[in-house]
Amino acid sequence: MGDWSGNRFTRRNFLRSAGLASGVAAALTLAPTGRAAPGGPSVAVFGAGPAGLTTAHELAERGFAVTVFDKLADAGGKARSIYTPDGLPGEHGFRSFFGFYHNLPDTLRRIPFPGNAHGVWDNLVRLDAAMIAGVNRHNLTIPLPFPLPLSRPPMTPQEFIDSVAAGFETLFRLPPLEAIFAAERLAVYVSSCDERKLGQWERMTWTDFARLDNSSAEYNRFLGDGFIRELVATKSANCSAHSIGWVGEQYVWSLLNLDNDTDGKGNDRVLNGPTTEAWLTPWVDYLRSIGVTFQLGQRLSALDNDGAHITGATVVDGAGNRGAVEADHYVCAIPLDKITAVLSDELIAIDPALGRIARLEAAWMVGIQFFLTEQPEIAVGHVGYNDSPWGLTSISEAQFWRRPPSSYGDGRVREVLSAIISEWDEPGMFDRRTAKQCAPDEIARETWAQMKAHLDHDGEVKLTDEMLHSWQIDPGLTGAGTPRIAYDDAIFIQNPGSWADRPDAHTAVDNLFLAGDWIKTPMNVACMEGANEGGRLAAGAVVHAAGSGRPPVPIRPMYTMPLWEPLKLVDRELFHAAQPNMFDVIDRRYPLR
Repeated sequence: MGDWSGNRFTRRNFLRSAGLASGVAAALTLAPTGRAAPGGPSVAVFGAGPAGLTTAHELAERGFAVTVFDKLADAGGKARSIYTPDGLPGEHGFRSFFGFYHNLPDTLRRIPFPGNAHGVWDNLVRLDAAMIAGVNRHNLTIPLPFPLPLSRPPMTPQEFIDSVAAGFETLFRLPPLEAIFAAERLAVYVSSCDERKLGQWERMTWTDFARLDNSSAEYNRFLGDGFIRELVATKSANCSAHSIGWVGEQYVWSLLNLDNDTDGKGNDRVLNGPTTEAWLTPWVDYLRSIGVTFQLGQRLSALDNDGAHITGATVVDGAGNRGAVEADHYVCAIPLDKITAVLSDELIAIDPALGRIARLEAAWMVGIQFFLTEQPEIAVGHVGYNDSPWGLTSISEAQFWRRPPSSYGDGRVREVLSAIISEWDEPGMFDRRTAKQCAPDEIARETWAQMKAHLDHDGEVKLTDEMLHSWQIDPGLTGAGTPRIAYDDAIFIQNPGSWADRPDAHTAVDNLFLAGDWIKTPMNVACMEGANEGGRLAAGAVVHAAGSGRPPVPIRPMYTMPLWEPLKLVDRELFHAAQPNMFDVIDRRYPLR
C-alpha cells in the first residue's frame, strides 16, 4: 500500500482542483445584486445546500425573483461531491434516500435529467441489503426484500451462512430479561401519544430511555449505536429518545413497504453516480433556467434591521471584499454552527426565539473515501461497524453507479468505499489515540484497520492493503494532528430538549425566514429529507408573508400506523394524569412536570 501520507489530499489541493467538479462552479454566474430578475418579489437565500436550493426551487416556480448566495465556490453544501486533485469523486459522506422520504423525492422528480422520464428521481437505485459487522463474530446481513422482485441477490451464500450464525450468536448471548425489556421499550415508544413523545421522550437521551449504560454488550448491539448509525447521523448518548424512536419507527414501516415512496425502488436508495453529477448539477441548471441567480463564493456576514424589518445584508467574498444585498425577503439556510454568527443582539431582541438557537448542539461526522483497485464483496448496501470505537459506517458506492469508476482519475479505481467517522473522542482499536489526536494519514490508517478487523475473519479476506489506490478525507477537517483541529461541517444532533429551542421557519422579523434540518420539521432528525422540509417550510412562509395568492408549498406528513391510534388515545389520558405509558412496567417512567 505504500506511504499513507502520500495518499493524502489536502484542503489546499482540493481548492486548486475545485474545477474538476463537473464544471459546476464555472457554470454559475455572479449577479451584482440580490434582485435576480424583474417581475416578482425578490428573495435572497443564503446557503446553497439542499435546504437553500429547495427554498429557491419552490419560490422560483411561484414567480419570485431568487438569488442564492453561498460561501463555497459550488452548490450543494454537505451534499456536494468532493473531487481529488486527479479527478476521483468523493463525498462529504454517503447519501441515503429512505423509502419513508416523500418530500425530497417529489423535488427530485421535478428536476429534469436527460433520458429520465421522472427526472433525477430515476437516478435512485435500490439497496437490497444492509450489514451489521462485528469483530471476532459472524456478520449479520439483513435483506431488504420489499417490494419484490429484488434487483439482485441480497447476499452471497457465505453472507447467508454468516447471518444465520450471527442470529444464533445474538439469541444465545442476549439475556432473556433484556430481550423482554427491549421489546417493552419499543412497545412503549410506538404506543406513546404525541404529547408524551415531545413532553417526555424528547427530554431524555436514547441511552437513558433504553438503559444502554446498564445493559450487556449484546443488548447495546441490538438497541445501541451500531444499528442507529445505519438510520441517522447521530449518537444515542446525546440524541433525544424521541428523535431516534421516531426515525426507527418510520424505518420499520418502510421495511414492511408501508407508505413507501418506492415504485420498485425499495426502502433504501442511493444515487447511481456521484452526488454532484447525478443530482446537484442538474438541479442548479434547472434553477438557473427558471430565473434563479447564483452568487457563489459569497458568505453572509451581517443582517441589517430597523427594529422590525431586515433592511439589507452584507456578504463577503474570499478576498475580504464586502457587498450589499437588498431584497424583499431574506432566507437564512446556512448550517446550524454558522447561523449564530449573524444573529445580532438587535435581531434576538426582536425575536427571543432566535437566541435559543445557540443551545442546539452539533457533532462531527466526517467522510473519508478509500479508492480501491478491486471491487470487494462486502454488501449491496450500508455497513455498520458495530464494534468500532470511532463509530464507523460505510457503503461501497461505485457498485451502484451508471458511469464506471474506471472512467475517473488514472483509470485504475474500481470501487469507492465511502465511510463516515462519527466518534472523535474515543481511543482507536489499534492506535489508542482518539481521532482528534491523529494526523490525517493516521486517521485513514486506523479507519482502514478497523474496517478490516470487522470484515476480514474466519479465513475470509474482504479488504487487502494491495487493493488500496488512495484515500481522501473531507477537506472540511483542518488542523488534524494539532491542537488546532477543527471541522467546518458539523451536523445537528437533536440533543434532549432541543425541540423547544428549534425555531420555526418564520420569525418575528417580518421578512426574515430560516431553512434547514435544524429548524422544526416533521422529519425531526438531521437528514436530507429534513433539509428539504425545512426549505419547503421557509418557502411557504415567504409565500404567506408576500400575500401573493400563489399556491401554497405542500409538505407530505409522516406516516402513522392506524393500529396504534387507540393505544395513543389511552396514553394521552395517562400522560395528562402524570402516569407512565401502559406498557412501561419494568422500568416505569413518570412524565416530568
